[in-house]
Amino acid sequence: MACDNRRLRILELIKKCNVGKQEQLVELLNAEGFNVTQATVSRDINELGLKKIKENGAFRYVQTSRDFDAGEDKTSSIFKQTVHSVVANGNLIIIKTLAGSANAVCAIIDGFELDGVFGTIAGDDCIFVAADSSVVDQIAARFSSYLTSDSAKSRK
Repeated sequence: MACDNRRLRILELIKKCNVGKQEQLVELLNAEGFNVTQATVSRDINELGLKKIKENGAFRYVQTSRDFDAGEDKTSSIFKQTVHSVVANGNLIIIKTLAGSANAVCAIIDGFELDGVFGTIAGDDCIFVAADSSVVDQIAARFSSYLTSDSAKSRK
């Protein structure tokens, strides 16, 4: 679980900060109480499928598009372990998460680049996903299917 918490935090950090070096992530994580080395961060970057892009003359890490159907993907595992409920209403999907996990789960959802999703908004423990009404039920059902996994059942 500590590994998943660290990886959630990495996703949040690269979304909020322009992190272009592994050493930066090591410093940021250590400052927050994660006792990590560059080798650990390197493995996390690989497991999360992060890539480095050049933007405005500087490099930074970004989350790459993930395969929505890859059930055993590490980011899907994080989703499974942190989401409490998924509810569709009109063209919105409301996702309740563990406190402090919504931003990271939202980054994962954004990484899926799902057709019909217009955008996402995350708070501390809640995410709103705005989607085309023709696909909202299908997407919500897919998110809900993660809640029936063995890891999600053991958390309840």
